[in-house]
Amino acid sequence: MYLVTFRLDPGEYDAEFHELNDAIQAAAEDTEGYLGKRTWHAPESEEILVVYYWESLDALESFGADSDHKRAKQRWTEWYDAYEVTITEVVEAYGTGFGDDADPPR
Repeated sequence: MYLVTFRLDPGEYDAEFHELNDAIQAAAEDTEGYLGKRTWHAPESEEILVVYYWESLDALESFGADSDHKRAKQRWTEWYDAYEVTITEVVEAYGTGFGDDADPPR
């Protein structure tokens, strides 16, 4: 499994951002190998972390080819004050007690 962590400092969102964001989420959900996402908001700042779960790098690369995703990446300065993407491979994941909130999201 691979995690893509999208760390962002939001700027001003407009209607076009929301439309494009919804299209990108739909494209992710339609990509074979997409496992889900989790979102966290930092309590002490505006910072947000969105973690996307992918079955494989091939699935992630397939999503990366989506035209809406490419367009959004080119326009990030219109909507974010800062962003950072980290891609990691999960070697092991375990735990108990989260029930339906266990990772990866289902």
